[in-house]
Amino acid sequence: MYWVYLDNPYFSPYVPIYAGNLSTDESYHTYNSLKYDEKSARWAIDFVDNLANLSFQNVARDVRKVRDPFEKEIFENQKSVEEKALELYKQDPAKAQEYLTKYSNGLMADVTKMFLDLRDQIITDYTNNHE
Repeated sequence: MYWVYLDNPYFSPYVPIYAGNLSTDESYHTYNSLKYDEKSARWAIDFVDNLANLSFQNVARDVRKVRDPFEKEIFENQKSVEEKALELYKQDPAKAQEYLTKYSNGLMADVTKMFLDLRDQIITDYTNNHE
């Protein structure tokens, strides 16, 4: 298993990618540094990372508020995910690969949505338009 993060390890959640994964979520391999793309997890995380410069302490708190429970749930579910994968592997190794790929890709898609939502929240919360 490889724990992957994108852009800045201080903000980005770590997501497991298993050795048997057949693919990664599209959002994790969509990135062009010269053109913003909402379908890119890297851009979503990088955008929040850059917005942190507006109010670092507050943005860091906002990120931890959603990232930490997300990672905690991943770690808490790890044993049951691996047990289920092992059961599937005993029946058919390809089913285990499909299961783990779907699990990892689902987490990656969740990260992209999480950071797009964070971006919107940060822009709204820390804009100077409230005055």
